[in-house]
Amino acid sequence: MKTLSRLMLVVAALNTLAGCGSKEAEKEKSSKDDDSEEEAPTKKKKKPAASASAAVVSAAAQAAPIPTPTATPTSTDAAPSVSDNKPPSGPVTDPNQQTYADVANPIADNCSTPAVLMTTAPESVGADYAWTWTRQALLANQQFKVVSGSPTAHGEVAFEVHQASDTFKNAWVLVAKCHDGSTCNKLAAVNKAIIKGSVSQPVCGPLPMQLSASTFKKPVLRELGAPQNTLPDSSDVIGQCARLHACTIAMDPTANAKTNIGLDCQKSPSNFKTSCATRYPCVEVTKCLE
Repeated sequence: MKTLSRLMLVVAALNTLAGCGSKEAEKEKSSKDDDSEEEAPTKKKKKPAASASAAVVSAAAQAAPIPTPTATPTSTDAAPSVSDNKPPSGPVTDPNQQTYADVANPIADNCSTPAVLMTTAPESVGADYAWTWTRQALLANQQFKVVSGSPTAHGEVAFEVHQASDTFKNAWVLVAKCHDGSTCNKLAAVNKAIIKGSVSQPVCGPLPMQLSASTFKKPVLRELGAPQNTLPDSSDVIGQCARLHACTIAMDPTANAKTNIGLDCQKSPSNFKTSCATRYPCVEVTKCLE
């Protein structure tokens, strides 16, 4: 009996040890599972980090400048830009083709009463003043058509002389009338580019300087409608020098900032090939000067 009792105690003890081992094993396994649960959130936290990184890349992509589309190639006959100031590739036949710098105060293209205050001259010169420099500027820029009546088409211009009041010392004023605002804007740009210090001003509506129909004196420069008949002759030194200057700039508008051929020529005509001024058109004048 004692022996049997001892055996039973041994078996019970073994069972107790086995149970304890099983619980330790389960505890160890549970501990590992808990570690996995702790790691899972850590792994999940990495995902938002990746998402934030992606957001930065996306923001950078949006902030990056959008590539400028390549311009569609145009024909060599296309009109050059009016803002690039590069010499025209061929004869300029329309005001929109000219490459002079645009005026700073343009009027609306659809202005119904467009005009340009071209320039003024003192009363002492008289109503028959030749307006030589403006004449040569127009002669060098055949994109404008001078007409004797009212302009009726784009590019057409007419000139008239007004006399201002005592307020303006009775000065003579050369005014150009156009068919549209765009033409007047381009005409003012030409005069400002060729005649240094010019204050040519496009206007829409009433003329400045109190000018009106009552101050009108007469139409002028109508002969420019036949340009080859208005080339300066050998006795017109001022006209010759003005043409050399006007043609130099007409053939290369960028030359305006670096040439003073007109005034230098007037000071010392013998130092220049003034005979070149009788050539037509301007491309022949510049060839002659080379």
